[in-house]
Amino acid sequence: MIKTDDFEKQQNYQKRIEPYRIRIKELLQKEEAILAECRRDSSTAAVKLFFLADRMLNVASNYLVINGIGAAMFEIKDEESLSEAKKFYSKALIYLENIVTGKVDVPFSDYADALAELRPVYMSQRCNLVKKLGLTCSLLKIAYGDNTKWRWVFVDMEGLCAAVSKNLLDLKRVQSNTDASSPDYEPIIYHTHFVKKMLTDAADRFYARYSLATKRSEDLRKAINFLSALNRIHSVLNEKSEAEDSKKKLDNWQNRLDNDLKKYSAK
Repeated sequence: MIKTDDFEKQQNYQKRIEPYRIRIKELLQKEEAILAECRRDSSTAAVKLFFLADRMLNVASNYLVINGIGAAMFEIKDEESLSEAKKFYSKALIYLENIVTGKVDVPFSDYADALAELRPVYMSQRCNLVKKLGLTCSLLKIAYGDNTKWRWVFVDMEGLCAAVSKNLLDLKRVQSNTDASSPDYEPIIYHTHFVKKMLTDAADRFYARYSLATKRSEDLRKAINFLSALNRIHSVLNEKSEAEDSKKKLDNWQNRLDNDLKKYSAK
């Protein structure tokens, strides 16, 4: 929360942010109640955690609005609100990770049972949540700005976002999604589109962090894993041209990793 010695301005600021703070409190109180329900009955925990993730994104969004109000009134970032927004965005990702895993390179069989537990969740709701994940992450990055110390930390957050979004996508449903009159048709198409973009962006961001910042082989391995996941989706969907392009890129990155490892080990 931003504070100022200007009493009138401070009062106006507090009045403007109060509805958002009230909404945040309501959302967090509901979170506690839902977690208690999950502890009492785990049979529907996956569905409850899915919607808790959505609530945490709403909390993050309210903190982003509070930061926006402070930035407009005082022309400075509200670091506290941004930190809270980042925390609750991460919490949303963790709830989803607890359902379908946050690993991008796991076989479908490892989380198929978890996806089955999400059957009551409509395809449109899954698609909307994935879209909301991507949008909230973009707004967070914009709010922090390009020169933030968090620049490279966001890469991990984007990676987890891409992974859980991919793992929420039932590839068997994608392959059989041919009935354009079905209510699931468009949500599955859009969900698949968002996942491809997220995987591409995550791969490129890890590659950039490796090239420009860390030179840690783990970053390049992660870039390769995300690109490999994208390549598998192209292959499963018989997108031959896209699969060939991603495979060429994948081979180039793997060659770079092999060459860099040899070069560093020779020193």
